[in-house]
Order: sequence, then C-alpha cells, then structure tokens
Amino acid sequence: MVDDRLEEELRRAPAGTTEALHVFKETNDPSQLEIFIRGIVARNIDESYEEELEKADENIHFIDDLGIDSLTMVEIVMTLEDALEIELVGDALKSLQTLSALKKYIIEKRQSL
Repeated sequence: MVDDRLEEELRRAPAGTTEALHVFKETNDPSQLEIFIRGIVARNIDESYEEELEKADENIHFIDDLGIDSLTMVEIVMTLEDALEIELVGDALKSLQTLSALKKYIIEKRQSL
C-alpha cells in the first residue's frame, strides 16, 4: 500500500515517473530506475535547475549542479525508500552525491535483499 506522502510525491512528479517505478520494480532495468530517480529529483528541485537536470548525464552532482540542500535530499531519500521498499543507510548517503552513485547503490541494495 502506498502511503499518502508517497502518493502525493508521485502524483506531482513529471510524467513517466510512476510508470518507470513500476517497470523497474518488475524488471530491475537500470534505465527505468534512472528515469524514476530523475523524476523524483525534478519534483524536489527549484524549477531553475530543471533544464540542467534534463540535459545532464548521470554524473550530475546533486548539491553542486542542482542546488539540493540537505533537507531536500532527505525528502528525496524518503521518497526513494518508500517507493523502492528499501532503506538507504545514513552513513552511505554522504557518498551518494551523484545520480550515478545513487543508482548504483540502489541496484546493489535491491540485489542484496
């Protein structure tokens, strides 16, 4: 069951975000995970950074390139945890500063379940 906060995040995320989540959960396709993460990040960043996110490769840095502060990162992580039914360990989060690192961590975490 999807909680209200997660449902709201997904409803307000860009088109294709929820669909990518469902496909990733069924197939573990990394490209779908990237679409999902990008959607959640886009939902939580200032609109002045949206174009930067759209054109960026997977090495985009959450703080330096997208202006994400620690509170926003917590919100993103909470959404990812709820949606993917995993726990992202606090100490590891400090090293997850790019889309690539976060995607790799989530894939490894899901494989260890």
